Amino acid sequence: MHKLKLLFQDFTRAPLPTVASWQQQRAFWAVMTGAAVFLLLSAMGYFQIFLEMDPCELCVYIRFSQCCIAIAGLIILINPRNHLLKAVGIALAAYAIIQGMVWSVQLMNIHDAAHMVVDESMDFFAEAGSAAGSACSLEPRFPLGLPLHEWLPFEFAPTGGCGEDDWALFGMNMAHYCILAYAVFMIGLSAAIIGWVKTLLAEK
Repeated sequence: MHKLKLLFQDFTRAPLPTVASWQQQRAFWAVMTGAAVFLLLSAMGYFQIFLEMDPCELCVYIRFSQCCIAIAGLIILINPRNHLLKAVGIALAAYAIIQGMVWSVQLMNIHDAAHMVVDESMDFFAEAGSAAGSACSLEPRFPLGLPLHEWLPFEFAPTGGCGEDDWALFGMNMAHYCILAYAVFMIGLSAAIIGWVKTLLAEK
């Protein structure tokens, strides 16, 4: 607790130098990697196994992006001071975060449209059936043509329809929480990039 307090004091006193120091340490990237792994395990362990909620096409795409974030973190963890590894890892993480945010927003829009209440007695999803879910494909197309749904079907084979879930916590569904998670990733990565650029300029 005392160490965290000191880190916060360093950040408030000198934000850029502190972030520049953080992004050169394994702890920073370990947190990013751990957060991505936690999201993946939550999706598969809690939602898919415990709640028996089948993943939809967009869900498995979001899982793919989280895998990319975890892999990016592992690449940088090899040596956070190696600029080549840092460049590869940051490029992969940036792609995954942006693409994951796009997929999460799409899922949120489908979910909101599918559960639109037309009046007090009518739920659009209940009346229209799986109209939103039918927009999803059971044959996902992952980047680079990777057949992940064939290699790892439990994790990446879509067996549910988009927008069919009714899970919510504090008024937000899975898509909302994914958007929130990607926003946090985006802020953290942006800070790391700023710190990295500052480090590169200082070395010249």
